[in-house]
Amino acid sequence: MRKPFTTLLYLLVIFFLIYWPYYMNLYEKEQMQDKKHEEEEFRGIITFWDFPHPSIEDPGGFEFIKRKIEVFQYKYPGVVIDFEPLSYENGYKKLINSSKEGSLPDILPVGADFYFISNGYLSPITKYIDEELKKQYKEGVIDALKYKGNIYGMPLGMYTNVLFLNVDMFYEKEIKLPENGEWNYEEFMDSMIKLTYSEGKQDKKFFYGLGISLTPDNYNLWGFLLLDGARVFDEEKYSFFGPQAVSGVEKVLDLFNKYKVVNPVSLEGDREKLWQDFITTKNTAVLVEESYKIAQLKNLQSKGKLFEFDVAMYPEGESGIPLTLSPKIYAYGIKKEKNEKKLEMEYKFIKFLTEDQQKAIELGYVPVKKDKIIEDDKMKVIELATKYTNAIPQIEGWGKINNTVISKIKEGIKNNKNAFDITEEIKNSVNQLVQQK
Repeated sequence: MRKPFTTLLYLLVIFFLIYWPYYMNLYEKEQMQDKKHEEEEFRGIITFWDFPHPSIEDPGGFEFIKRKIEVFQYKYPGVVIDFEPLSYENGYKKLINSSKEGSLPDILPVGADFYFISNGYLSPITKYIDEELKKQYKEGVIDALKYKGNIYGMPLGMYTNVLFLNVDMFYEKEIKLPENGEWNYEEFMDSMIKLTYSEGKQDKKFFYGLGISLTPDNYNLWGFLLLDGARVFDEEKYSFFGPQAVSGVEKVLDLFNKYKVVNPVSLEGDREKLWQDFITTKNTAVLVEESYKIAQLKNLQSKGKLFEFDVAMYPEGESGIPLTLSPKIYAYGIKKEKNEKKLEMEYKFIKFLTEDQQKAIELGYVPVKKDKIIEDDKMKVIELATKYTNAIPQIEGWGKINNTVISKIKEGIKNNKNAFDITEEIKNSVNQLVQQK
């Protein structure tokens, strides 16, 4: 009689001989499918431009991007992300010029930027974004990146323009800080007047309540222009005119010419010098800037190189709310691409760039996803400010219209024009731009 162990061994050998070819066939099929999948994925170079994103850990602002690229390339062998940094000073102009020359990078920062979308420079990515993914985002975020039913970008975070305050200068003049970042126009003006003064007799040193850069392509002015309820567009038609618009322009003129509370550098077009006057020279108590600059301020403060600072929204006028206007969403788009495999890989990259919402907060952005809660008090003020911020209108030629408003007001300040005439000049110039389309 055979031993039970010997019998079991024979059975195992028979089982192995019968089923081994079947399992080998499955294995070979799986290997072939994996190989086919690898061959189907794009391999090659993807060009990518981006602005710096400074934070406490990364004052230079590019380590975040470099680390993301490194991890992504490891995850997808054969894909090379060719990165080129953009500067705050001329980066946007470089992107505009590249679009006209046909030399845009494959991936670029677009925000809710109607210029790149409306001119057909970007690939729609609607097919990659299902309903479940859309539900993860806060209300209005995805809509800000849509045009004619298609989605053209993946959002990293939200931002707006806010007022950064030198708390030490407020305390020195015994001025109460705006509670929860909110103040009315009278409180704001009273503070600005008290914070504007000079010291010394021979070598006078001047201090100013406010710094507000009047450079092209920015949105610093709008929080003041909309103070009394003016509207920029109504049903896609330019509507910044009439008594409420004149009142907003007049308040800007008062800041510069009547009360003289604004640092004169504001009119020189040197945004960096104005920034330095706030953080280094410390002769400007309040600076209007894009809210993500909070990351740079926190970095300086963590190293003991900055005063105590706070964040406030625009003052409230007749409208009763601190309404302003801004691109609002920082996002990444993909240049028009016919190669479907490359387009899919580019989408994977921009999704990978934007999915870490904790990192977005560290970079100074308000998170775009519903499940991420802000705990920092200053960031809470910025989050509230974004709720009072209208996204820029999806109007062709909006960039030129915005810059016309800035240049006409700047010219009016320098030549002591009245608010009504300036508003009418803006309206006439905008009408000419619209007729030229």
